[in-house]
Amino acid sequence: MFSDSLSFEKRDFLPALIGAGISLLMLKSGFLSFFFLVPLGFVAYSCPNRTAWLAFFITLAGNCFLTIAYAAGSAMPMQAILWEIFYYAVTTFIFIWIIAPPEFLFPNISETARLVAGSCLGSLLFSFIFFKSTDSQAFMEYIKYFINSIISVYQSSGTDVVENAMLETLTPEFVLEKIMALMLRGGSIVSCILLFFVCCQISLILARLSYRLTGRNFQWINESKLKGVNALAVFHVNPIVIWVFSFSLILIVLTRIKKYEIPEIILWNILVVCSILYLAQGLGIMQHFLVRPSFSPLLRLLIVIAFFFVLFSPVLNAFLLGALALLGIAENWLPLRVSKQSGPPSTPEAGGGGN
Repeated sequence: MFSDSLSFEKRDFLPALIGAGISLLMLKSGFLSFFFLVPLGFVAYSCPNRTAWLAFFITLAGNCFLTIAYAAGSAMPMQAILWEIFYYAVTTFIFIWIIAPPEFLFPNISETARLVAGSCLGSLLFSFIFFKSTDSQAFMEYIKYFINSIISVYQSSGTDVVENAMLETLTPEFVLEKIMALMLRGGSIVSCILLFFVCCQISLILARLSYRLTGRNFQWINESKLKGVNALAVFHVNPIVIWVFSFSLILIVLTRIKKYEIPEIILWNILVVCSILYLAQGLGIMQHFLVRPSFSPLLRLLIVIAFFFVLFSPVLNAFLLGALALLGIAENWLPLRVSKQSGPPSTPEAGGGGN
């Protein structure tokens, strides 16, 4: 069934090969490894779905070869090799599925729903591999060495006696325990959503930029596919999510009081997903107003610069993200993006909105 839905053509091989090659180079580069999915996303947005899946198969084969070649020279355990190959394959598969789902794999649900579902699956895999790795003595020694190094750097650079005294009470075991608790309560999902969302947005921006620069002269660009992707400015969260958000918040308090840890962990993850959706809706509201003609290009540029300045400022960024999430929640009752032509408040698309 898979081969019937994705019958490749000769013209698919060159863009797939280029995208796969750049992706593998970025993956092994170290500094750009976080963005290794971007070249594959560019292919997925610019070309037919079959080209994106061909790029996936090429990267899968290339990563297997490079991982085994590296392991041969470093005496890497076979179990670690298999886990690395498996994690890369699943992560890449989820990312391609989010952007370019084949006909037999839920193509009719929205990209947002695929993003959330894929991130949940990726977070389960990431958490499983991480907790599996904690059984390894070598891994635990490395983690403890890393945490001790960070603590010693802060202790040597800090002049506050109280701050140094607090740092001395921290142990690698305590820090690792808190990291694991944070991962279980939404940290893994946030990491996966951030990875997939950022790579999707960068890929889309690059694909649209390439279309504007080349247009019809570039045979790889799929014009209809690019125009079919919704901007964040029109993203709406399904109204039912506010009830899920509210009940999750209440149930977290109750399970915390009763000390039901497993239900609490599940509810925290649901709450985090809902919060991220409302954060995206808040960003969409901000973008909706920024693209209006009443904003001059200079004022729009200054607002964007101020936004990123606050975003990368400690403490201030927490207030900014919280305010945007609250803005997204407020749109459940306030028609913030209703034009004069439309009467009732904006109704989300089935499945939770656009990109």
